[in-house]
This record gives sequence, C-alpha cells and structure tokens, in this order.
Amino acid sequence: MLQLISRFITISTIIAAFLTPPTANAQTDTTLVVSEEIITDFRTVVARLESSDTLTARSRLPGVITRLNIDEGSVVKKGQVLATVLDESLNPQIAALDANIAGIEGQLTQLRQDFKRAQKLQKKGFYSTAKLDAARTAVTVTEKQLASVKAQRATLTSRRSKGKILAPTNARVTKVSVVKGSIVLPGEIIAHLATLEGVVRLSLPERHASQIKQGESLQLLQPSRGNDIKYATISKIYPELSQGSVIADAIVQGGLEALVGERIDVLVPVGQRRALRIPKVYITTRYGIDFIRVHVGERRIDAPVTLANPKADSEGFVEVLAGLHSGDVIELPEG
Repeated sequence: MLQLISRFITISTIIAAFLTPPTANAQTDTTLVVSEEIITDFRTVVARLESSDTLTARSRLPGVITRLNIDEGSVVKKGQVLATVLDESLNPQIAALDANIAGIEGQLTQLRQDFKRAQKLQKKGFYSTAKLDAARTAVTVTEKQLASVKAQRATLTSRRSKGKILAPTNARVTKVSVVKGSIVLPGEIIAHLATLEGVVRLSLPERHASQIKQGESLQLLQPSRGNDIKYATISKIYPELSQGSVIADAIVQGGLEALVGERIDVLVPVGQRRALRIPKVYITTRYGIDFIRVHVGERRIDAPVTLANPKADSEGFVEVLAGLHSGDVIELPEG
C-alpha cells in the first residue's frame, strides 16, 4: 500500500512539472517580455534659423561716435548703452546759456532787492505807486526770461542725453555699421540686432508644409554643436511662402544658442508604426553580429538579431527589425 502511494505522489509531481510553465518565462529584474509598441517615425529636414525679431539701433543726433561698446556677436541686455554720439555744437551752446542764466539770476536778485526797498518807501509815502508797479513788472519779466533760458538749456541737455544709444531689448548684435570716431547723421544705423532666445523662426522646405502643424512638438538637432537636441513647439505658421520655404515660429525649451542663418536639422513626424524596442543592455555584439539571449522552453539561446540602429536613443532603447517576436522572453547577458 505504501509503495502505491509513493508511486502516485511521484507520478503527480512529474505531471505537475510538465504542466507548470518554466519560471524563467516570468519577467524579473534580469528578464524582459518583449512586446510591440507604437512609435512615431521622423524625417530629418534641413532648415535655417532666422531671428523672430530683427531691429536696428539708430542715431538720433548728428555727431561723432565717441564710445562704441559692442561688436559683432555681442549679447546685450535691454537698456544697455551700445554707443555714444557727441554733438560738439551742444556743449558751447549749453555753456553760453549757463553764462546767460548766471547773468539773469544776478540781475533778478538786484531787481528783487530794489522792489523790496520800493515797497518800504511806498508805505512811508516816499515812493509813487507807478514806480512800484514798474519795479514789480521788471521782476516778473526777468523771472520769465530766466525760466525761458533755463528751458532752452534743459532742451539742449535732453538732446545731449539722446546721444546715448540704448538696446531696445535683449538681443544679439549681428552687424555693426560704424567704428569709433565715425561721423553720423540723425537716423543713421549704428548696429543691427536679432533675438534668438525663446522663440526662433524656422525656414522649412515647401514640400514639408503639410507635415507641420501649430502646437506640434519638434526636435531640433544642431549638427554643428555636437548634435545637441532641443525640443520646440510650433507657435505660428505664416501663410505666405518665402523663397520656396515655409516660415514657422517655434518656442524652444531652455532657449537656443545659435547663429542667425545657421542650418539646423528638424525632425518632422511622418507617421506611426508598430515596432519592437528593447533596452540596449540586453544586446551583446560578437564579431560584428548582435545577439540576444532568448528563452526557448527551458533552454536559453543566443539568437542573432538585426537592429535598426546600433546606437541607443535618449532612453537607452534600440529597435529590433528581425530575430525577435512579440511575447519572447529575453535575459540580460552574463557578466
């Protein structure tokens, strides 16, 4: 009887072992169940960066450039003094007015003293009312004359202060049209400024007009700067083509360090598809062939696979084109 019970337990254990799936198929820290996911394909489009705001700094006075604080490529802040224009005719005029003011102030002081004496004498009956009125009128006229001359001086002083050319906004200097010592006229351009912070203007080929939409996110790749990737959102698409290109404004996260007119790669979405993506750490390469350790029943084999790109993306994943199927269980390589 005991032998029958022992044989029954042994047979039951063997059957359970066959019916129970291998524990290696369960996902753990070292294994992964491969599954399909929907990814978006991008196409690289060569675009050109343009400034969203282009402006000029102009002289408001005729004169000589006595100070120049900028050069091509300089980054300026709003209100910063770019250059100083000196109108040499203003200083002699202001000096003459200063002398005139000093003379009028001395004359006005004397007239006020005479008027006070006249008032005292008039109260005692020794001064006529007509002469007192004349003295009062002389004081009033002189005061108005002094105010007029001071207003003229204030006008010249204000005009001289306009010789300071200020930056209208935070920008970058793209071109300086003068040098120190240059003679300029009112309205003459001192420098050209452009903004590239926050909002940039993209010039995209016309054939991609249907692939960009307002509010859509794009990736900007700068080949000339170590393939630095920036993320931008289309804020405005202009309705008119410019020299066969679509013009769009984009808000760049974190700003963008670039040159005006610099070429840049824009990753434009062109469609979606299903794909198998796995972490790159599951891949081993031997003799130029990529392998993945796959569970086949109770065994583990190193299966060759074909990758879309041997380099991992920003998340550390690679796309497998052949050699794997959805539902396969893979394992980290040893060592």
